[in-house]
Amino acid sequence: MHLFFYGVLREGLGDWPFLAGIGPGRPARTSGALFAIADPDGWYPALLHDDGSEAAEVVGALHDAGGVDLAAMDAFEGPDYTRSAIPVQVGGETITAGTYLWTAPVPPGSPRIVHGDFARWLAETGHSPFGRQ
Repeated sequence: MHLFFYGVLREGLGDWPFLAGIGPGRPARTSGALFAIADPDGWYPALLHDDGSEAAEVVGALHDAGGVDLAAMDAFEGPDYTRSAIPVQVGGETITAGTYLWTAPVPPGSPRIVHGDFARWLAETGHSPFGRQ
């Protein structure tokens, strides 16, 4: 099983106990619309894979995740996300991977991350990722 992480679950953005046992990530990308969502505990991204608007490249990491506690990950992501299988490009091939897609309305005023890289957006804006206030 593979998982694609594009936000606070990426290496270097948080220390999440439920990711114990995850394999090392490989650079990967998919297409979609990426937004930054503000929370009192930091910022997190919302990926809309096919929202009808012009899709852009969204960067992240592809992980082998056979040992991950998916129930704990689902609980962490909460009701605004659904784990879905999507095509992800990695090393010249397309792989189907699970990722968390945003299913709620995007809050008004949430900035779109046009370049598709949440970690880069955090660095550019000086905002902290969710869980690292």
